[in-house]
Amino acid sequence: MSDEALFPVPEGEQRDRIEPALEAILLVVDEPVTEGLLAQTLGCAVGEVTRALRGLADDYDEAGRGFELRQVAGGWRFYTRSEYAPYVERFVLEGQQARLTQAALETLAVIAYKQPVTRSSVSAIRGVSVDGVIRTLLTRGLIEECGTDPETGGYQYRTTTLFLEKLGLNSLEELPALAPLLPGMDALDDVIAAT
Repeated sequence: MSDEALFPVPEGEQRDRIEPALEAILLVVDEPVTEGLLAQTLGCAVGEVTRALRGLADDYDEAGRGFELRQVAGGWRFYTRSEYAPYVERFVLEGQQARLTQAALETLAVIAYKQPVTRSSVSAIRGVSVDGVIRTLLTRGLIEECGTDPETGGYQYRTTTLFLEKLGLNSLEELPALAPLLPGMDALDDVIAAT
């Protein structure tokens, strides 16, 4: 470890600089971090880091924060307090279910009715690029790759069982018919004439 501190400040003020630095580091870790590694990163003594960590943990406890700083498995890490577990669980299970954009819904509808279908076919039907929307739908688990098109070699997509679950359907045969939703020939003639 270097003798030169990462935060060269007077002795009495160093604790004020160590604590925010520790908080910043601990916010991004996904496993407990040892005092030695933290001290090495900050360029200060292990004892100073230990005192700062214990002080932070006590401060969070006294303030009744929704999180706590725990020493586990030979290192330190932030955890949510157990009494707030129901809120965290609700957020994870329900709160992340953001609505799909209009573009995503339109793309999903094309895939649902035309599957298996390539990205270029969906783009041709919608008249816009669907690359970002396809990534979103893949990430959310509503569509999946299902092989390649024999003519173009492009990936084909289809809906997943999660898609059926979200819509409350047992199979794709339960999707509503498209014909009643399409405009009549008179309305189509009006659209063509207007353009």
